[in-house]
Order: sequence, then structure tokens, then C-alpha cells
Amino acid sequence: MSKEKSVVTRRGIGAIQDNTCTDTAFVQKVLALNIDIRKMGQQGKPKTPQAMQDRIDDYFQLCQSYGLNPTVEGLALAVNYDRRTLFEIQKGNQNQPFMDIVKIAKDFIANYDAILAASNKMNSAVYCFRSKNFYGMKDVQQVEVAPTASGDVPNNGGDILATLPEAPEDSVIEIENGKNS
Repeated sequence: MSKEKSVVTRRGIGAIQDNTCTDTAFVQKVLALNIDIRKMGQQGKPKTPQAMQDRIDDYFQLCQSYGLNPTVEGLALAVNYDRRTLFEIQKGNQNQPFMDIVKIAKDFIANYDAILAASNKMNSAVYCFRSKNFYGMKDVQQVEVAPTASGDVPNNGGDILATLPEAPEDSVIEIENGKNS
């Protein structure tokens, strides 16, 4: 009597996935780009606005030469700042003269991602994640409804709403102990 083993597999959510990239040439290209970006960052933090602009331009040209997408993560590595510090510089919370330069560089990357997403060259879930985490976008909708002086709720949609007429005073029905009077 032979015993057969049953194999339990999971598909969909919770499935174990092999995320190993089998495209060796692509992996080598990405690693080579990252090594070059790291070398840029090892030059130290840019000291002047012009040095920051030059480093950012060099980063974008490097990405173009490799045929790979620029990222906020790569930008941070190239200028030798972490992503959080870049965000703080962009917001103006750091005493750095680079605020506008960093904003424009991140807007460049955001626009690049938006074009890829609109052209179906980037997964929409990836674009949503990047937009919310790096570009300050939100998918929150806030609706405020406030009654007017008459107590009516305004109709901002432009549709004509039916209004109910007021009930005449002589048509009031009094109810006593469950009986109409």
C-alpha cells in the first residue's frame, strides 16, 4: 500500500511568491547604476545651491544613460541625504538653501512617474503608493455640508431638488393613547 502525499498550494493572497529576478542582465544594470549613484553620494553633501543642482542633473543624466527610471530613493543617495532629510529640506524645515531645488527635482520625478502611469508603463498600484508617500498626494475626499439660515442643506451639485410643501396647520392630527382624534 503506497502513501501519496497531498500537496497544499496557496494562490492569490498569502501565496508564497518567488520574487527572484531571473533577468540577470537587468539585475546587473540596476546594480551598476546603484554603484555609480553611491559613488556620487560618497563625494559628500553638496554645499551650495549650484553644487546641489549639478549633482541632481548628474543623477538624472546617469539614469538616462542606463535607461532606468529616476527615483526619490536614488536622488537621496546621489546627494548623500536620506529620504526623510530630503523631505524636510523640501518642506523648508531644514536650514538649507536647497528647498526649491529639491522641490523641482522631486516634481520632475513625480511628473516622470505620472507620464509612465498614464501611458500604462507603470503599475497603477505602484504609482498610487509613490504618489502618496513621495509626492504628497492623498485620496481623501472631504465633504462639508452646512445648513443655510433657512435650515435647508445647500445643493452644490446644481440639481433641482423637489421641496415638500409645509403642512397646513389645520391638518395636524393628534394621537391619544394610540387612537386618532
